[in-house]
Amino acid sequence: MADIFEDCKDIFESDKPHFLTLLENHIDLDEIIPFSFYNHYYAATGRNRKYPLTAML
Repeated sequence: MADIFEDCKDIFESDKPHFLTLLENHIDLDEIIPFSFYNHYYAATGRNRKYPLTAML
């Protein structure tokens, strides 16, 4: 586990775009975000959301 952390840290420090691509490819935010939270975020608030929930997280 420590090796994985060190590898991720090294990629983060040396190549942030590659690190973000790895996150995007391996972490499904739609699976992590509870449906109730998703509904509350997009509930009618009197204005449109400029950014999607996944971008905010």
